[in-house]
Parts: sequence; structure tokens; C-alpha cells
Amino acid sequence: MMIKHMQHIIILFLFIGYFHPIYASNISVEEAANKLIIGDTDIHYSEALRIIAKYGHELPSDIKAELQARGFDFSREIVSSYRPQNLDYYVDEGIFRFHYTLTGSDAVSPLDTDNNGIPDYVDLIVTTFANIGVIDFTDMEFVRPPGDGWYTQIDDGGSDHYDVYIFNLETGYYGYVQAEDYAQNNSPITRGDNEFSEDAEEERAMVTFMALRNNYDDFSGVESEIIEVTSAHEFFHAVQYGYDGWEAGWLLEATAVWMEEHHYDNINDCYQFLQEFFNEPYLAINYDVNRGYGAYIYFSYLTDNRVSNDLIRTVFERSREYNSYDVDYSIPTLMAALNDYNLDFETVTHDFFIANGMLSNSDSAGIYQYSESSTFPMDLPTLEQTITASSDTTMYYYNQMLETFSALYYLVDTQDSTWNNLVIDLLTQDSDNMRYYVTSIVEHKNDSTPNTFDVLTAQTQTIDVSSVDSVIFVISAFGYDTINSEFSMRIIKNSSVELASDMELIPISNQYSLNNPYPNPFNAHITIHYTIPMNQPVDIAIYDILGNKIRRFQSEQLGMQSIIWNGKDQYGIPVSSGMYIVNMSTDSFTQARRILLLK
Repeated sequence: MMIKHMQHIIILFLFIGYFHPIYASNISVEEAANKLIIGDTDIHYSEALRIIAKYGHELPSDIKAELQARGFDFSREIVSSYRPQNLDYYVDEGIFRFHYTLTGSDAVSPLDTDNNGIPDYVDLIVTTFANIGVIDFTDMEFVRPPGDGWYTQIDDGGSDHYDVYIFNLETGYYGYVQAEDYAQNNSPITRGDNEFSEDAEEERAMVTFMALRNNYDDFSGVESEIIEVTSAHEFFHAVQYGYDGWEAGWLLEATAVWMEEHHYDNINDCYQFLQEFFNEPYLAINYDVNRGYGAYIYFSYLTDNRVSNDLIRTVFERSREYNSYDVDYSIPTLMAALNDYNLDFETVTHDFFIANGMLSNSDSAGIYQYSESSTFPMDLPTLEQTITASSDTTMYYYNQMLETFSALYYLVDTQDSTWNNLVIDLLTQDSDNMRYYVTSIVEHKNDSTPNTFDVLTAQTQTIDVSSVDSVIFVISAFGYDTINSEFSMRIIKNSSVELASDMELIPISNQYSLNNPYPNPFNAHITIHYTIPMNQPVDIAIYDILGNKIRRFQSEQLGMQSIIWNGKDQYGIPVSSGMYIVNMSTDSFTQARRILLLK
């Protein structure tokens, strides 16, 4: 078994209440606009468009001018890019209209092998969307996106069809969906209501259009397959916007990737996102939009093992009930959708973490199996710690930070064990704010029936390790504690050992570290996480960009610690916006991190 280790980064979200809103921590609109302008691929194009659509009017005039020069329209409430022009051909198929040209840099290949008057490239896209429509609207019963026929002074593509524009996109972009306006915004009574949803009244449904490339020559892979998964992914964004255009980015991307896999299971384009997702199990499933791409596996687990594919539609039907413009309600939305199937969010999410600790397609995995796990591009999530079951010392892991909606994985290697029994004792008790789960996954590799699993969940567990090669145990947390999301546990070599509280504490890390402060950029507060492995004074100082010391903190407490800086200097005076440096130092160690204060 390949063992991977990564010291986890601690990021904590602000929770108002477990069923209450979670304030999103997206990058600023100015940063999104600048990244788009310079072509920075650190941000996905769709996410940049969403942020600009919502907050574009807040941009400085010089950045607005840059975006206007790139074809952005600031005349309406939703800031959007203009529709492509000079595409002088179109094909209508069902609810779709496909726009293209045969001249200039936007031209598609004129090859027409069946002589039907439509280029083969466009034919392929038309056929793909016809198949997508059958699955999305007939099989899965999604509501079609709102129409744009009410546009009068705005380009509607020439009809009430859903418009797909095929042209020469900028380098690296597969395609995108652009929100333009609230549905039926010509009427104050029906504003934001998708006219195609007969049994519901939306408030944040949006008119959109889609852009696809005129070729994918510079992309790796089979062009026809790229077109298929891109079309399925992007059009589902259009469907999502027909329910709630302001839904959280991670949820939009996770379900869009799930949908492309549902349409084209044999292509497995989604695998490209899995490695990063499993490399960082300590980040919440809803951490950010980039993590959302890999979080499709969460919905795959649910629809493979616990609920029908209808869950995806139910999620967006439920999203109508929450005003997500300024507040991320994605988790409450997901909870409500799961409740419709008599499923508990905490239970099934921890089950998902268990499944990730197995990554097995064995029948013995039961509700934790992945049918495609043998083809996944990784073996296990990154392990927080590997423990060799040969020590005579009881091991304590104390004050370990754990972000809500995430998990940590520990491996106990028992192959050369001198132990008879293994006791895993979670010392942390549930509170009103946080609930913790610990589960042991015992794999019997030398059994007469290999690849069989035992799954044990309890606050204290005793495991006979004499006949197993390894035990992986998973710890997860659920709740809304903003600071004290931490747990303590101990590993005991024998069940006869007294569960005493005064035994020697052994820290999980033997290295100093200053983790990435969060959120960064920040407005009011920033949390600084660091690790102290030995009794030695540690100095945490904050400097401005000129090297002036703004604030100083000191600590000697062992383990993983955190401090919160409120953006004030040592005299309690708020500092100005700008770049600052967090510096951690001892007699033998120094490390610095940049942070950005935005007001």
C-alpha cells in the first residue's frame, strides 16, 4: 500500500447556525476581473463570469473599461458579456438554436461528408444536444431554461430557442454559460420566474446563452468526446440557472460534472478532478468552487448507493427556497433535498468519507462501494498519519483541528504488529456546536475471502489486529464551531491498558509550521494556524509591506494552534487595506505568509 502524508491546512468557515446561512468566501470581483483580463487559469472562466455578473457594478472604472473593451455589458443589473456577432448560419433542433460561421477566425470546418448542408462539426454538436435534451428533460424531468423571447432591445439570437454560439474562444477555454438577465425581467410581477416551471415560482431564474469552441484541435483527447462532455457540463449550468442562478459555485460545478459523467460514463473526463480532491480530504466538500469539480464524487456516491438520480433534480428544486444572492445556502439546500428521501446529511456524508477510505468495488464494501474504483487515478485519500503497531507507548493526538464537512484518515499498519488488540479512543465529546464521528475500516487481506471489510463506528473501539494487515480509521466533524473545531484521541496497544488521562502526550507533528491563513484576502478577521512541536517560545508577528511591525503574538503551547487577527495594530487602531506579512519565528525556525486586507 502506498502511503501518502500531508500535514493538513486548517480552514474554518463562519457558521451562523447549523441550518442557517453560511457566508461565502469567494475571491473579490476585482481579482476575478483581473484574472479574466490577463487570462489567469487559476480561476475557472465560469466562476469569473458568475462573480462579475453579480458584483461587476462595484468594479473601479478602469477595470470596467477593460471589460467593456472585451465585450461586457454594464447596462443591466446582471453584468454579462455580449453575445457573439457575425455568425451568419444557424441550425434549429428542438429547443436549441446553434449559431456558427464558415468564414474568418470563428469558422468551423466546412467538411460535410453526408452532404446535408450542415458541417459535420456542427452536426455532431446538434446530435449531442438532442441526446442531452432527452436525458435532461424527459428522463430526469428537469425544467428547461427560461426563454429570451421577451427581449426587445437586446439580442435574443433571433428566436426563443436556447442559443448555443460556436466560435473561436480564447485559449484554454472549453466553453461557458453566460447569465444575462433575470427570467421575464420585462415584468415586475414575474421577474425571476422560469416560465417553463408550471408548478413553482422562481425568484432567481436567469436567461443564459452558451458558447462552445469552433474546434478543439489544441486540446488533448478525442474531439468528439470533448464536445460531448463539455456540452453536457455546460448545458446543465443553463438548467441550473433556470432554478437559481446564484447558487453556490461548488454545488453548480459538482452537479455539472456529475451530469457529464451520467451522460457519458465511458469517457470518464471527471477523473481529472479526483486526484486533487482526494489529496486534500481535510478540506470541506463545499470549500470552494475549484474543489467543487472533484466533489462530483460525493453525488456519485449518493446516487450509486443511497438514492436515485432524482436527487440532483431535487437539490435544485429545493434551491428555490433559499435566497442565495449574498449567502451560501448550499448545505441547507442539500440537507433539505436529502430529507426528502428520508436521509440524514451527517450520516450519509460520513458514510461517503468511509467509502473514500476503502475505494473498493468489492461486494463486501456494501453501501460504501464505488463500482468504478478500480479505474480511479488514486489508491486512497492522503493519510494524515501512519502508525506502526509495534510501539509500546500509548499514542495521544490532541487538539487536532478538523474542518466541518471534512475528514482525516489515519493508517495503523499491523503487518509486523506486536499488539493483540488495538483500541481507538475518541476523547472529544459532542457539543451543541460540533459532532464528531470516528470509524475504523478493517480490511482482511489474508482472509480466505480477500478484500473483505469490517466497519466499526463507536466512540471507543477495540479491534483484534492479529489477523489483519491494516486498519484505516476516519474522523469527521459536523457543526458550526468557528474556532474550537478540534478533537483529541488516543491509540492504545491493548485493551487491558488503563484508559488513563495522565499519560505522556505525543504530538502528531514533529515540525514547526505556519499554515496558510484563512480567509485570504480577508475583510474583518483572519485566522492564523501554526504548529509547535516542542516547548519553545514562538513569536507571531504581522508586518506591513514596508517592514513595520503592526502586531505581535506569542505562544508556547504545544500542538496545532491558532490566533485570530482583527485587522488592528497593537494600539487597537484599524489598519488600512493592503498587503501584510505574517511571520512565525523561533531561535531555529522562521516562516512567512502574505495576507491581503480588503475593506
